[in-house]
Amino acid sequence: MVLSDGATDPALVDAAIHALDQIGAQAESVFVDDQSSNEENAEPTMPDIVVNLLDGYSDAAETLVSHNARVLSVVAHTTGELHGVVPHVGLSRRVKRGLDLLEAGQELHVGDDKGTNLRIGLRGARRWMHDGLVTVPGTVAEWPRGMIGSSPAEETAKGTVVMSPGDIWLPMGWYARSSVALTFEGGRMVRIEGPRSETDAIRAHLASVGSPSAYRLDAVEIGLLWIDRPKRPALFEPGFADSFGVADRYGHVVIATGDYPTVGIACCLRSATVAVDEVAAVRSGRPQGDLAPDVYEQAAHRFPL
Repeated sequence: MVLSDGATDPALVDAAIHALDQIGAQAESVFVDDQSSNEENAEPTMPDIVVNLLDGYSDAAETLVSHNARVLSVVAHTTGELHGVVPHVGLSRRVKRGLDLLEAGQELHVGDDKGTNLRIGLRGARRWMHDGLVTVPGTVAEWPRGMIGSSPAEETAKGTVVMSPGDIWLPMGWYARSSVALTFEGGRMVRIEGPRSETDAIRAHLASVGSPSAYRLDAVEIGLLWIDRPKRPALFEPGFADSFGVADRYGHVVIATGDYPTVGIACCLRSATVAVDEVAAVRSGRPQGDLAPDVYEQAAHRFPL
């Protein structure tokens, strides 16, 4: 089943139906209208696979889809956004290896040549991964995704995060225009330093969250989604900062405060170095070793079938 509504790009619907046809599935396209989704005689259908093209939550989708379906939500809004994205089992392998690395580690260190120097403890911390695959009935995944992440062990986050021009403030989607330093002690943000034009906006955003947890370091995430493009997005390309998957992009490192799922502030560093127990996992924005795509995954992107 392919779910869409009036805001869905028709080309995405066609692409989803074609993909299901290619794997031998009998595809059914369903146009969702929330105004008519509360009919008492509406009964759930029994699809094995649901491709959800809706932008956000829908009561109608809950009504139509059985609980044991595998649901894949496409987070891109147009086919153009998917240019250069090729599903490959290599991504899933790299994501799982990254999760194993975090599970076995004691300490994670994020640094760069701009002044970032942050350490968090990993023992007993919560970890997660996203690889864009949904293989178990009754589960939901988003595509395209490719990320590993960890919360810090309680009160262990200590050091400085420096946002430099070209880095991205999330969830607002702002590019950093000037250098701003965030200092953490005992797991919490204690100082914000930089030009008043930017620090005032950051403080206002944190205050709008309305919770002291907005200042607590909640997560460090590493993007592993490799997108093969003719050129990297320009530094201030319109729409890039708020397009899908910024945090998943290959080599991006996101440091977020808040209380999941509520985000206080998130810093997306585009050229950081990350080490687990002093072994580099990302160096200057380039995943290393088992986190880097092998020649087979690279070839799949460059010469897709």
